[in-house]
Amino acid sequence: MLPEWRRKLQTLQKGRKIHRSLLDIQRAFSKFPGGARVVSTRQESQGTTEREFKIRGTGRLLEFAFYLPTKVYFGECVSEKLGEEAGNLGQSALIVSDENIIRKIINRKKIEDSLNKAGVKTSLWDRVITNPPLSIAEKGARFAQREKCDLIIGLGGGSVIDAAKGIAVMCTNPPPLSLYLGRDRIRKPPLPLIAIPTTAGTGSEVNPYAVFTNTQKNPPQKEIMADPLLFPRIALVDPQLTLSLPPSVTADAGIDALCHAIESYTSKKSRPFSEMLALETIHILAHYLAKAVKDPGNIKIRSYCSYASLLAGMAIAQTGTTLVHGMGYKLSAHLGITHGRANGILLPWVSEFNLQADPPRYTHLAKTLGEKIEGLAYEERAMRAVNGIRRILGEVGQPDRLKGKSIKSDTIEEFAREIMQNKRRLSNNPRLVTFKDVVGIYQKALGNVNETQGGSRCVAS
Repeated sequence: MLPEWRRKLQTLQKGRKIHRSLLDIQRAFSKFPGGARVVSTRQESQGTTEREFKIRGTGRLLEFAFYLPTKVYFGECVSEKLGEEAGNLGQSALIVSDENIIRKIINRKKIEDSLNKAGVKTSLWDRVITNPPLSIAEKGARFAQREKCDLIIGLGGGSVIDAAKGIAVMCTNPPPLSLYLGRDRIRKPPLPLIAIPTTAGTGSEVNPYAVFTNTQKNPPQKEIMADPLLFPRIALVDPQLTLSLPPSVTADAGIDALCHAIESYTSKKSRPFSEMLALETIHILAHYLAKAVKDPGNIKIRSYCSYASLLAGMAIAQTGTTLVHGMGYKLSAHLGITHGRANGILLPWVSEFNLQADPPRYTHLAKTLGEKIEGLAYEERAMRAVNGIRRILGEVGQPDRLKGKSIKSDTIEEFAREIMQNKRRLSNNPRLVTFKDVVGIYQKALGNVNETQGGSRCVAS
């Protein structure tokens, strides 16, 4: 007997071949072991999308690698398993959170009771802020060491879980945390981490990334720490913990998850397994994110969004992100806006830029977003993906321009120069990107360019 949410999604997906079944992929994988990279292509024919999997340079059909060392519990009240799991990992836990989250969690007492029952001593560090600076993690680690903690619990949104990852790293590695920014720079395994998300968007509970604001740079910049050692040991994804989220946070987080899924699906590192995760995320959020904003107390809808966020986090753990996140980090750090809001503003503009690199893929994306493409010219079908993105942004009250904000043109050019140095992210973008392309996308997201005293500024209309 299928659960109700799955039956509903199957009804919504009726007549669509959104993705191959996991069983088919497993069978293909078992039949064709070997060692070359998979190339997935799509061909449009008479209104249907056909998929063909090839491996460059060989006759093999299909191959991929999938790594997810995090043990995941999903469902209502699974957060109450915390004590059981924590007791297997340590004896003294630091709970990392922020003071607003701690006050609003509806089943806080049950969570605390589960830890007490397991005999796990707890200390609380509730000083995390949005877009956490490196210093937050460093201070938290010093506190954890004073309390002799041997386990970290991240209870909150993406900022909290990222801060918890940084604290876990700093408890076992010499300071400063900035030494470990970049890829694969962590020297010693961090303290074990249990991640309990209270938002539905970042997917930090199942990915090997942590993002911090480096305030030592002028202007402050968001920088990423990426390492397989950052995967949490346990993820407890409890949709009940998202019930108290205000509409704006629900929208910001959900759009971030949508960005993860679309970037993963369109990236050059996209693979059949990650595509399944990404497409399922996109389909769920296209139907349920706006409902979650309008009906925040509906636990079923909240469950769909938490599930989508989880899948998207798994997807980017395999593929990484593309130009949207690269550009979004700059806006978020410079303007102090949320990560999801910055990415959402850029998503339609970057998608519009990228779609000509793979029109069939963006056509399939448009269908998954719920756009009607029958009867349209071939060129128009892919563009409908951008329409679908803008529709969802509008449904949740999110802008696609930086209204009321201004950034100096020379600052935007500096952003673009720094983005062009990130060869790994640029190489994952579906379309080749130039310096002028990045500047142009920023200008579109801002609205127009005006000349003002003191130099040219990009100003939102």
